[in-house]
Amino acid sequence: MSLIFKEMLMSFVDSMALLMALIFAVSLLQRKGGDALHNTTFMGLLFSFALVMSMSDPIHLPNDAGIFDMRALLVGTATAILGPVVGAMTLVTGVTYRMYIGGAGVAPGILGMCAVFVSGWIWRRFVKDLDIAKIRKSIILGLLLSSQAAAFLLTPPAVTQVLFPSLFPYMLVSSLAGAVLIHSLLTGEFTYISEAQASLIHANTDHLTGLLNRRGLDLAYDQMTQREGRRAGQALLYFDVDRFKTTNDTYGHAVGDDLLKHIVSMISRNLRMDDIFVRLGGDEFVVILPDIDAPEAEKIAERCREVVSAANFDVAGHILPVSISVGAVWMRAPTEVDKMLDAADRALYQAKAKGRNAVVFLSGLRRVDLIHKAA
Repeated sequence: MSLIFKEMLMSFVDSMALLMALIFAVSLLQRKGGDALHNTTFMGLLFSFALVMSMSDPIHLPNDAGIFDMRALLVGTATAILGPVVGAMTLVTGVTYRMYIGGAGVAPGILGMCAVFVSGWIWRRFVKDLDIAKIRKSIILGLLLSSQAAAFLLTPPAVTQVLFPSLFPYMLVSSLAGAVLIHSLLTGEFTYISEAQASLIHANTDHLTGLLNRRGLDLAYDQMTQREGRRAGQALLYFDVDRFKTTNDTYGHAVGDDLLKHIVSMISRNLRMDDIFVRLGGDEFVVILPDIDAPEAEKIAERCREVVSAANFDVAGHILPVSISVGAVWMRAPTEVDKMLDAADRALYQAKAKGRNAVVFLSGLRRVDLIHKAA
């Protein structure tokens, strides 16, 4: 058994190195961002690859009893920390590859992987969000992952008597060490990323309305223009609240703030999912309409004006008339947002000159026209 112990020790060291590389790869993926489905799929493939690597160089148990590797730790931690989808992908890979390897111990090996999948789900469901120290959560996870010993239920009694006394302590130690390593490092990384993302959102968001601010507009517009598959043009609606200063002076800033939130609520209900709604400051707002033709953009601009003027705004039992003036510009080709803002600002000035509560829509302008008029 001394040879087996040495193999176990070497396998443990190799597995810890593999886990460190895996944690590094997951961290890079999380920092890069991207949509949830893409990230989940990629992490499932990543854990599956690590599992195959581990199973490709297993410990061969004596008396042809089967093989042992770190597959259970990977299946369990994937399920517990990254979710059941990643865990299920890793489990299916493990089961498939174990059946491909064949030989003795196939059924016990599959049972052990299924046991840690369930244990990982139990930890995620009942332990993950407990208000206890991180190290205690890691230890509980490690103890649960030792459920891979369920494989001995399908092992012949004579083999179990020989292997269990030496193999189970290794299972327990490797599960505890691996769980502490993966859980501590990954949750620490996820916390850092979450805080960084929260800070970025805070910096790009208007605190009163929850809309993007001017900095957020620049970022969102850049992302929009780089998006593939855009067939039509884009429009920019620039509007402000008619006689807003009078409302503020008469009723106070608290009422003015409530009015702005009321208008934002009305307009948000009439925008599409991909539209970009921004508060520039004060009572000035911008809506970017991507992938849209000019007639549809004009309809949306007019609908925004109508819903605001048709909605009642109650101030201490007094119905306050509310309206907005909208300047809008539509362009077929992508154009710098500042140039579109300048054109929409001129259209807004014309809407004010028409008596307010109006929309002035400019379409068909060439990019060069915007540059010359802004000069």
